[in-house]
Amino acid sequence: MLARLHAPPWWELIRILFARSTSQDPQDLSHAEALAERARRLDPDAWDEIFNRYYPEIYAYLRYRVPTPEDAEDLAAMVFERAVKHIRSYQEKGKGLGAWLQRIASNLVVDYYRRRKVPGRQADPLPPTLEDTRPSPLEHALQMDTVEAVHRALAQLPDSQRDVLIYRFLLGYSLAETAAILGKNVNAIKALQHRAVEHLRKVWKVMHEGG
Repeated sequence: MLARLHAPPWWELIRILFARSTSQDPQDLSHAEALAERARRLDPDAWDEIFNRYYPEIYAYLRYRVPTPEDAEDLAAMVFERAVKHIRSYQEKGKGLGAWLQRIASNLVVDYYRRRKVPGRQADPLPPTLEDTRPSPLEHALQMDTVEAVHRALAQLPDSQRDVLIYRFLLGYSLAETAAILGKNVNAIKALQHRAVEHLRKVWKVMHEGG
């Protein structure tokens, strides 16, 4: 059972989550587009850089969304295989290379559960080794049992709400970037985010304050 002593108050959890939300730097976006242009020419150095730059966040998202590390690794590899195959059709349109790759990952998760004919479910808690190599305000601020509690709380949200929270607050994407990844408009993402935060607040209260 999770120790109630280690659970931060609800407002502190939200503060930590919002501290993670940052939009992409314009210089980073410009560099990513130059990288994409080199990738279209099948420059192997460009693909090495794309992999090194985007694999950690692709894998992190997939670990939140599929049951095992092995499945996450397989799907992450498929993301980059599809990216190589379809890079010539990639168009920036203000969305960014990272958003395009995350959209591929999101679609692969849908395919993953469709093949199994089961609803999406939350992955096992991230192993300490992964958290140690991917430090974030969330992992630094919370005890391990509370990090696991966040995972359990996220598991109780609808897939669409969970994805918005993962992209916005745990991976740090902007509203526009999240909208591009999920194929929705910004207003839809705002509405989903509002419902997700309220839903998560209620779940957290039940888990740690007894309702």
